[in-house]
Amino acid sequence: MTKPAPGSKPPAFVPWDIEVARINFGANCGPAAFAAITEREVCRVMGHFMHFEYSRWTNLTQMLRAFAEAGFSTRIHRCALPSRGVALVQWLGPWTENDFFSRWSLVHTHWVAVEREWIFDHTAGCWQSLGDWQDRTAPEFVGAIPRATGWRVKYGVDVSRAVQSDLGLPGSPRAACLSRR
Repeated sequence: MTKPAPGSKPPAFVPWDIEVARINFGANCGPAAFAAITEREVCRVMGHFMHFEYSRWTNLTQMLRAFAEAGFSTRIHRCALPSRGVALVQWLGPWTENDFFSRWSLVHTHWVAVEREWIFDHTAGCWQSLGDWQDRTAPEFVGAIPRATGWRVKYGVDVSRAVQSDLGLPGSPRAACLSRR
């Protein structure tokens, strides 16, 4: 089990409006993780998730677009948690046995926010140590998904705070650095 460093405290910001955003906009793990890591209310970030009008789940491209629109830089890692950002968790099962990165496995994914050794999962409604999340929260998902066998990080997305240009204007959303490891 991973434990936080001595004296390490979870991030202070927790979106208070997760249930309000769920009722009003259908918000779920993607917008909630985005809100937690950007320290904004979920209802205020839903404008970056326009696809919710026709689809209630967020893929990697849509998440990256949301960060770019909000003026954040991102860096992608395959199969690794970010230092500070969001992670797309893949629930394992028959759908991942042949091809972990197949699009068919996306129906069994879940977004969480990550700040060092802390995880924010909207279903828990608080920041948990990675160890607590993997011992308490993740098993609830695995137990609720027929034939699920565990979990693994599919993508970690490091998120950097908005950067100012020399002119004092927000950095271009298209300037977001995307790299794969």
